[in-house]
Amino acid sequence: MKHRLFKFFSLLIIIVFCFYLYGRYINTKSFKVIETPIYDKNLSPDYNGFKIAHFSDIHYGRTINETELKKIVKELNNLNADIVIFTGDLFDYKKISNQDKKLMIKYLSEIKAKLYKFAIIGDYDKLYLSDYQEILTESNFLLLNNSSKLVYYDSTTPLNFIGLTDNKSDLITNDYYNILLFHEPDLIKDIKNINLAFAGHSLGGQFKIPFIGGIRKIKGATTYIESYYKINNTELFISNGLGTQDISMRLFNSPSITLYRLYNS
Repeated sequence: MKHRLFKFFSLLIIIVFCFYLYGRYINTKSFKVIETPIYDKNLSPDYNGFKIAHFSDIHYGRTINETELKKIVKELNNLNADIVIFTGDLFDYKKISNQDKKLMIKYLSEIKAKLYKFAIIGDYDKLYLSDYQEILTESNFLLLNNSSKLVYYDSTTPLNFIGLTDNKSDLITNDYYNILLFHEPDLIKDIKNINLAFAGHSLGGQFKIPFIGGIRKIKGATTYIESYYKINNTELFISNGLGTQDISMRLFNSPSITLYRLYNS
């Protein structure tokens, strides 16, 4: 009996250790590019095929380092997107060194978009907001901090990109096709008159169980965790993110960049 128990617990320890190695060193590095079409009859036909590349939650300094950052930039540029959006959380700690800033500016400035590169403020970004703003400005990102930008693309009908740090719904009008960028997906509960919404923060639950989905809920992503929801007339897309938060592991949940193609239908 003792021999069987020893074998059982030995096997259990080996299995747990294998899961740890996979979650810490393999799943965190194997990011992928997901292509998703979006069909919306309210979209002007002028924007058929319009491409938006979405990345989020790098949390640089935990499981993302310079090697991974190079790969991320290369993959983003391969997508040849019209718009690139970053939905927050660049670093994972409060103190940002000058070397960190220079490195991030070097790589973020290499990201290419045909029209604009937009970013919004995540919860971690607020911890070093002046550094974050400086990095984005030097990298040619337009920070949408409770502000909006009209984007025209061979059309007299613009897309209205809105970046919310707080619940400033007075920026949203029915005059345009509204695309919302924000960090914490649960904020969508209080926002109306949005056609498309893109968020981050949840990391897809960070740990996923087959047939159940993401299991890690954090403040700001307790209701909306998975990659897609239809809420009234709003389509909400949530990035899986690229890094990790608090715990340097992911399980059955690959980091990812998403390329969206817009179509009128």
